[in-house]
Amino acid sequence: MDEGLAKAMGMDDQGQKALQEINAHERECALRYERIEERLADGSRRFDRLERMLWGVIILIIGTLLVPQFLGG
Repeated sequence: MDEGLAKAMGMDDQGQKALQEINAHERECALRYERIEERLADGSRRFDRLERMLWGVIILIIGTLLVPQFLGG
């Protein structure tokens, strides 16, 4: 906020400082939330990969159970 505008609105130095601290806090939180979203997206990609691997293992297990039956074992 412009210092002249702040004084015109009756905001003293303490109010100006508080406003600056709030703005700094908001910027820091925005960065933190951005990092959290990046980590969540990375975790989601990992889980997708694990899910595909799990389906592969399930198909392998089912295949090992069914193949002997088809071969007459």
